[in-house]
Amino acid sequence: MVSLIPAVKEMKLTGGVFAKKAISFDKNAYPARLSKALEKLPVSVDGAALSVTFGEGSGEGYSLTVNADSIAINADSEKGAFWAVQTLRQLFAADEIPCLAINDKPDFPYRGFYHDVTRGKVASIATIKKLIDTMAYYKMNALQLYVEHVFEFEETRDIIEATSYYTGAEMRELDEYCKENFIDFQPSLSTFGHMFEILDQEKYRHLRVLKGYENLPYRWYDRMAHHTIDPQQTESIELVKSLIDQFAPHFSDEYFNICCDETFDLKKTYPAEIEGKLYIDFVKAIIEHVQSKGKKVMMWADILLQHPEYISELPEDVCFLNWKYSANPPEENFAAFAKLGRTQILCPGTTSWSRFCERVDVEEPNISKMAAYAKKYGALGLLNTNWGDWGNPASIEMASYGMVLGAEKSWSADTEINDDFYTAVNTLLYGNPNGMKYLRAISDAHNGVRWNMTFKSAYLRRADQAYEPTIIGDALRKAQQTYRELYSAIESEEWRDDFKDEMLLALEGVCVVAELAVKIAGFEVERLTDTKKFLAKYREKWLEKNKPSEVSRIED
Repeated sequence: MVSLIPAVKEMKLTGGVFAKKAISFDKNAYPARLSKALEKLPVSVDGAALSVTFGEGSGEGYSLTVNADSIAINADSEKGAFWAVQTLRQLFAADEIPCLAINDKPDFPYRGFYHDVTRGKVASIATIKKLIDTMAYYKMNALQLYVEHVFEFEETRDIIEATSYYTGAEMRELDEYCKENFIDFQPSLSTFGHMFEILDQEKYRHLRVLKGYENLPYRWYDRMAHHTIDPQQTESIELVKSLIDQFAPHFSDEYFNICCDETFDLKKTYPAEIEGKLYIDFVKAIIEHVQSKGKKVMMWADILLQHPEYISELPEDVCFLNWKYSANPPEENFAAFAKLGRTQILCPGTTSWSRFCERVDVEEPNISKMAAYAKKYGALGLLNTNWGDWGNPASIEMASYGMVLGAEKSWSADTEINDDFYTAVNTLLYGNPNGMKYLRAISDAHNGVRWNMTFKSAYLRRADQAYEPTIIGDALRKAQQTYRELYSAIESEEWRDDFKDEMLLALEGVCVVAELAVKIAGFEVERLTDTKKFLAKYREKWLEKNKPSEVSRIED
C-alpha cells in the first residue's frame, strides 16, 4: 500500500519497482527553494536521474512519474513542483517504491494552520520552524500565530518579561523561513476583543469596556473572556493603530488578520442595536488603517454573524474567517456568507485546548464537515486552528493528528477517514503502527478529566466547581486503567521525532489531573503518579521547545 498525505487525485501503478535508493540532480539547474527541497531526498551521484519542469503560472498542480531508474516531475509552477517533491519524500519513506504515475492538485488554494502562542506557551523559533517543516511536508501553505501581547510592543514593555515574547527580528526570520517553504506567514493580532494583558495595565485600564474588574492572580479564563477595548474613546483607536504599526512591517504577506472576535464585554454592556453599531464603526476604522499600510484584511466572522445587516459596510476584499469547533458545525453560518457573495475561509479546530492532547472524537467530524462545507459554498479553503486556552498545556505534537487531518481535508476534501488513512498517519507522522490507537485511548480517557475545571477548583478551593463524585470516580478509574495499560507499551516502542516522550507526558498528565481532582474534592485516592516527578519532566520538555513563558503557572 502506498501511504500519502494528502491523498493524490490520480495514481496509476505502472508495474515494477523503483530500483534505486536515491536520486541525482543538478543543483544549479533549479531555483534555490526547489533545490533545497530536493536535498531533503536521498541524494547520490549514482542515484536515479530526476528531472523537474514547471510553468510560469500560479497553479499548484503537478504530475509525478516514477520509473525503474528515473523520476520526472512536471508542474504548473515552481510551487506545484515543490508539492511534488513532498509527495516524493513521502514515497521514499517506504521500504519499496512502486513505479507509478501521479496527477494531483489541491481542492482549495488556502490550506492554513493557526497556532496560539499567547495564552500560556510561547513556542521557540526552532519549534515554529519545525512546525513549518511539517506543514510543508503535508502541503499546507499558510501559517498564522495568535498574538495578543507577546510581542515587543512599546505598550507591553513592562509586562512581557513575565510571559515571554517575540521580537521583530524573530518574526522576520520566520517570515523568510516560510517563504523558503512556499508558506504565507500572515500576521494575526487582537485589536478589539481579547486585549486582556494590555488593558489590565494601570495606564490603559480606562480604555476597558468592562468596569469594576477585580484581578485574580491566575486569570486564564479572564484572558479569554475579557477585555474588550472601548470603541467610544478616541485613545482606543490610536492604541490599536500603534500596535498595528509596530507589528505589520515584519510580515511580507498581503494579508493582516485583525481578529475582532468575541467582543464579549461590548455585548454585555450595550443593547444589541447599539453594540452592533459600535462594533462595525470601530472595525471600519481598524480596516482603514490596515489598508493604509498596504495590507488586505482578514477577520473572524462570529460577531458579524450576529449583525449581518452591517456586513455590506465593509470593503469587498475583506476575507472572513468563519469558525466553529463542534462535532456538528452549523451549516447555515457558512451558507450565510456564501449567499452574500463574500470571501470566506472556514476554520475548524484541533480541539487540543484546555487539554494535554487533542480530542479525536470531536476534531475528526469537525474538520471533515467544515471541509465539506468549504467545498460546497466555494470557500477559499481551511484555516485549522490550534488554540491554547487555560495555559496551553498540550504540545504541538499532541495536536499533530488534527493538523495532518486538516492538511488532508484542505487538499482532498472528499478523502474518507478510515483505516487506510490511519495507516498513513501512523507511517508518515508517528513512525509507529499503533500511534492512532494510543492517541485515541489517551484522548478518550481525557474526555472525563477536565484540566481547566480541576485547575479552577484547586485555585478557588471550590471542589463543587469541578466534578460530581460519580464523575470523579469513573474518570479516575478510566484514567488510571489507561495509564497502566499503555505506559510501558508506548515507552518500549519506536517512534518518529519526539512523539514517544510527548505521548507519555500526555498520558501521565491525564492521570495526574484525574488523581488531583479526586484529592481536591476530598476523597481518598491511591496514586499511580507523582505530581512533582511529572512536573519535572513536563518543565524539561516545555523548556526544550518553548520560551519559559508561563510554565510556572502550570506547575503552581
